[in-house]
Amino acid sequence: MSDKTDTPATDAETRTITQPTEPVATEDTAMPEPKTSATEPQTAAVETRVQPKAQKPEAVAAADTEAAATRAREAERDRVSTIYDLAGRLKLERSFAEDLVKRGTDIDEARRLILDQVAAKSEETRTFSQVSVPLGGRDEAITRREAVANALLHRYSPTLFELEDAARQYRGMTLLELARESLGNAGVNTRGLSRDEVATRALHSTSDFPEILSAVTNKTLRQAYEAYPRTFMLFCRQVLATDFKAMHRVQLGEAPQLLEVGESGEFKRGTLGESKESYKVKTYGRVVAITRQTLINDDLDAFTRIPAMYGNSIAQLESDVVWGIITANPVMADGNALFHATHKNLAGTGAALDVTSVGAARAAMAKQTGLDKKTVLNVRPAYLIVPAALELKAEQLVAQNLVPATTASVVPQSIRTLTPISEPRLDAASATAWYLAASPNQIDTIEYAYLEGQQGAYIETRNGFDVDGVEIKCRLDFGAKAIDWRGLYKNPGA
Repeated sequence: MSDKTDTPATDAETRTITQPTEPVATEDTAMPEPKTSATEPQTAAVETRVQPKAQKPEAVAAADTEAAATRAREAERDRVSTIYDLAGRLKLERSFAEDLVKRGTDIDEARRLILDQVAAKSEETRTFSQVSVPLGGRDEAITRREAVANALLHRYSPTLFELEDAARQYRGMTLLELARESLGNAGVNTRGLSRDEVATRALHSTSDFPEILSAVTNKTLRQAYEAYPRTFMLFCRQVLATDFKAMHRVQLGEAPQLLEVGESGEFKRGTLGESKESYKVKTYGRVVAITRQTLINDDLDAFTRIPAMYGNSIAQLESDVVWGIITANPVMADGNALFHATHKNLAGTGAALDVTSVGAARAAMAKQTGLDKKTVLNVRPAYLIVPAALELKAEQLVAQNLVPATTASVVPQSIRTLTPISEPRLDAASATAWYLAASPNQIDTIEYAYLEGQQGAYIETRNGFDVDGVEIKCRLDFGAKAIDWRGLYKNPGA
């Protein structure tokens, strides 16, 4: 009995050891039928335990697919989170990030598109110190500052500065009340502060009150400067100087006359005569201080009338410099005075202002020659310059609607086309002398220059150190010089 029982067990163990060396069965391969029924249960049991060790291709493929899907999900989560994170940190619209996610844009391409969007946004925004103002919009602080300045300017001169709608709320406020509000807008608590403390902090803090005062003084100074009558601008030419070095103005002569060239002849060379005048721009300036006492006393004139007076003073200085050239009769580069008999622009004997004397002066200008002393320039006068004492007589002479009683008193149309210029600075030198001037478009007369970028009056404002308040510096960079005498003519008068 024992021998029969051990034999099948031994056979089963033998099959178990050799099982892995046999090929794995597939669905298309038919498994062999067991030869004996006695060994069938044990064989099935052994094969069941060994089967997990040999994985089928379907299981391997399924595992690889699952791993790939997991990696894809992780990559997609990383892509989506990266896009949203970049868009959020750069303050882009979420809809822009959602569009990139929906389109399946990869991370590198998304970064490029996000940078392009940021660049496009930056072009639509002007960036100031601590303030970003989109195109088409206005910052609240700037709007409020301009409204307060307009209210103060309207209070100074209602006819010159019309009250804007935004400034109506500040119309009845004093300077100290405006200073207190500016401090409040800057986050400064003014509760319990005295009038002196409010004035001091408003002038020496981060509030916009000093900028408001600067805007008011700038506008009043500029308005007064432009309103002052500068009569020299009509017959003088303006230029810009790049620096404070001497500027040399070369007065080119006329082109040489053409000479007849015979058959097979040669062209002869000609030269241009020249004369050189030089001058340079000079700096003029003053500093005016506005103290906290002015603010406490609500003295608006200090912020308006004083700058306006400086504007007038600057314009007067320009006129003094230019008209001083006419009255001083300076020496030109050729060694002769501006108005001199050698230059043929000074009448030999003085004559009263009338048709005959003006006609003679006009003929003298027309007969002016070039530097070669040969070429006739035919300079035509355009302006009749007189002192204030002769202003009425000059206006009557060139009047268009006056009909004289006799034919001998008729004023020719060519004289009536002259533009009269009356300048009271000429009276101090002579109340009878009068002048003719050509247009600067035809020939140079007197040239005046500003420093480039600093045309006209220029002011700067800063918090005072030597004084307890605000300092305003007024500056003018200006120069002038007579360039050519042939465009000017003088008659001493009688």
